Amino acid sequence: MPAMRVLQHSVTWANEGSLSMKYLITIMAVLLILLLVSLWVGHGSYPAKWQLEDEIKAMQQQNEQQRELNRQIRAELEDAQSGNAAVEERARSELGMIRNRETFYEVILDKKEESPRAVLPSENPSTSATE
Repeated sequence: MPAMRVLQHSVTWANEGSLSMKYLITIMAVLLILLLVSLWVGHGSYPAKWQLEDEIKAMQQQNEQQRELNRQIRAELEDAQSGNAAVEERARSELGMIRNRETFYEVILDKKEESPRAVLPSENPSTSATE
C-alpha cells in the first residue's frame, strides 16, 4: 500500500503542474498579443512611424523650397549691392517708374476680344445709328 500512496501523490503533483503550466501559457499568450497590438496601435506603432516619416519628407521639401528662395534673395541682394541696374529694373517693373523724356504706353486688352482693335469714327455705332 505504501507504493500506492506515492503514486497517488505523484499524480496530484502532475495535475497541479499541468494546471500551472496552462496558466503560464495563457499569460504568455496574452502578453504576446499585447505586444503585437502595441506594434500597430498607439504611440510608437508602425502607423505612427509612417506618419512621422511622411511629415519629415514634407518638411524636407519645404526646407528645399526655402533654400531656393534664400538663394534668389541672396542673388537679388548681391545685384542690388553691385550696381544701379538691378535697382532701376526693379523700380521699372514693380513701381512703374520711367526716365526723363521717356513715354510710357500701357496696352489694355479687352477680355472679350483677344487682340486690340481700333474703332474708326466711321464704324462708331452711336454715330451710324443716329444718321
